[in-house]
Formats: sequence, C-alpha cells, structure tokens
Amino acid sequence: MHDHRQHRAPGADISDRSDRLTLRRRVDQLMPGSAQLAARPVRDLLRAEIRRGAFADGRLPGESELMAQHQASREAVREALDLLRRDGLVERRRGVGTMTVREEYVVPGVLPPQGNLFETYLADGHITPHLLRWTWIPAPSAVAAHLDGVTVDDDCLCIDYVLLVDDRPMAVFTNYLRSPEASRVDQQQFQTDFYSLLHSSNVAVAGFDLSVQAAAADDCTATLLHIARGEPILLWEQTIRNPSGQAVDYALGALRGDVVMKFGDIPRIDLTRSLTSQPRR
Repeated sequence: MHDHRQHRAPGADISDRSDRLTLRRRVDQLMPGSAQLAARPVRDLLRAEIRRGAFADGRLPGESELMAQHQASREAVREALDLLRRDGLVERRRGVGTMTVREEYVVPGVLPPQGNLFETYLADGHITPHLLRWTWIPAPSAVAAHLDGVTVDDDCLCIDYVLLVDDRPMAVFTNYLRSPEASRVDQQQFQTDFYSLLHSSNVAVAGFDLSVQAAAADDCTATLLHIARGEPILLWEQTIRNPSGQAVDYALGALRGDVVMKFGDIPRIDLTRSLTSQPRR
C-alpha cells in the first residue's frame, strides 16, 4: 500500500512559518497606529454631523465632550480633529475652539421637477452658468455611442460651461445635445441650470444614467474650479433620457470636492452579481 501523502523537505514547515511571520510583520508595519485607527470613525461621524448642520453656531464640542460622546481617547479625538483640519473642514482657534470653515453643497441625485430651478435643491446659493463654449460640432464616436439615433459626425450641440453658486465655481460640464433637441434651445435662455434650459426650450426629460468617480484635479480643472492642483474632485458622466427612454444628451464634467451627491430610495443591490471587472491594459 502506497502512501500518497506529499513528502515535505526537511525544514519546510519552519520555512513556511518564517515566511508567514515576515509577511505579517510587513503588513503590521503598513497598518496605521491605534490612535489613527480609533480617530477614523470619529472623524467620519463628525464630518457627517458637519454636513447635516448639527453645529448651528459652527463650533464643535470640546475635546472632553467628544471623548465621552464617542468613547474615544483624547489622542484619538485630537487626531480626528486634525484630520478634519487637513480636509479643510475645520480650523482650531485659540480661546474659541474648533470651528467649521468650509461650506458643502448637497446635490440630490434626482432630476428637479419640470419648471423648478435646480438651485431650489441646494441648501443656499444662486446658480448661474459661465459659458465657455456654445458650438455645433460633428459628433465624436464617444458621444455617438451614448446618444440614440446619432451616428459619428452627425451634428450635435456642444455646451461647455462652469456652474457657479453665488459666483463660486462649483463644477465644470460639457454637454453634447443631439440635433433634434439642440435645434430648440436658445443660448439667451441659458441663465440658470441646464435642466431649466431644456425645460424652457420644451425639451422633456424623464431620467438619467449617472456615474461618478473620485479623482485629483489637473491644472486646467483646478484653474476653472478655483482649487489647487491635485485637490479631490468627482468626475461626472451623465446621459439624460426623454420620456420615451431615448438618450438625448451626454455630459462629462468635474465637481469640486465640497459637493455632496445625495441619493435616496435606492433598491437593494446584489453587489456580488453587479460588480464587473474591467480588463487591464
């Protein structure tokens, strides 16, 4: 009777254990310290509180109160406040405490009802567009692929603009509107947001497809949005559909890092089935 068990070389088990211990030490070296790990959830909760306006006077509770609220050490609380400071959300003033310093704009991830200005969905601020380009172009292949009834080199209207909130750049967008809808829009009517432009031109919209991705601002985007190169931004890709489900507009853009997209009533998603891997090039 043969023994089919694999025969290990002498010392193989010891070598394997040594390799595992070496790997574990390397992983441990890459892990944040205990204070940093404890500070992260405190930072995240405080950031959420700032976003919902929990601190009416702009002042965060003192360190002792935060320690009690979050069951955290003083070191962890101080680290959390420093993380918020580095994110540009708060500043610590001697004799005053920790104060919020940056506004965030909450943008619902839904289309505004027909006839409503998009700015009514912001906490505050008046929306105006700063037009960079308004011109007819032959549809590039990337645009034609996203618009129904459009082939490469068909005419489409390119509208390139910076979206301002109280004269502060919030986002930069390039919209590609297909010809039947574009022939109805009037540049003089583009006084507020893009959806209001479509509504005033009797272009009905019923929904959209949207994807956003975190990125760092390049030189051009940073200049347009009045931020530093490398600051966080949200890359925006959107297809607007009419009541018949046809894609009539394709848009690409970038939003400042202080813009918060808020979605609601999203059905449960089976992530294990919905995630798809992208081929590496």
